[in-house]
Amino acid sequence: MHEGSIAESIVDILKETKKSNNLSKITKVTLKIGIMSGVMVDALLFALDALREEEAIIKNTEFEIIESNVKAYCILCNKNFEFQKNEEIVLLCDECNMPLEIKEGKEMEIIDIEGE
Repeated sequence: MHEGSIAESIVDILKETKKSNNLSKITKVTLKIGIMSGVMVDALLFALDALREEEAIIKNTEFEIIESNVKAYCILCNKNFEFQKNEEIVLLCDECNMPLEIKEGKEMEIIDIEGE
């Protein structure tokens, strides 16, 4: 379960952010996770909850997850594609069978940190 190490890395980033911005606490963290990132959102939230007992910095922090769909592009046809979470993802253009270039959907990033 690599979500545990991801959760620990998030906490490390929050500690650095808290220190460098002279915050007393972190109140909310918004994460953007692509559906092709390989990160299981439920497992990540479980790992963050498990860390609350040992990491005072996230004891009362709200975590918001924004899952991003896969957005891809065919460079030959100049056509855009978007695939939803429970949809079959076929990375071939339905016009020319050219492999699609993925533009979004593989990311895992912190997009916002709120604190006091």
